[in-house]
Amino acid sequence: MSQMARIDIRTDARRKGLLVRAAELTHTNLTQFILDRVIPEAERIVVEKEEQKVVMPADAWTEFCKLLDSAPRDLPNMRALLARPSRFSDSDA
Repeated sequence: MSQMARIDIRTDARRKGLLVRAAELTHTNLTQFILDRVIPEAERIVVEKEEQKVVMPADAWTEFCKLLDSAPRDLPNMRALLARPSRFSDSDA
């Protein structure tokens, strides 16, 4: 088992009472009740925020920059598709 670490939080009596009652109703203690609800949200936030980062080795970054700086490929089918009128726009326009 990993080493336990203590967290102290402060709240008003009404909120504490609400948390204690909810813990009782779910047949758990206050600590477990809070952790069971807070940890999944903390994990979601960490994953969401860390997914916004792009990490790559230096050689991959160099190659990526070369590709960005190079001339675009000619894609005739894409050019034709973009030249067509949109079916979502009014035909009168």
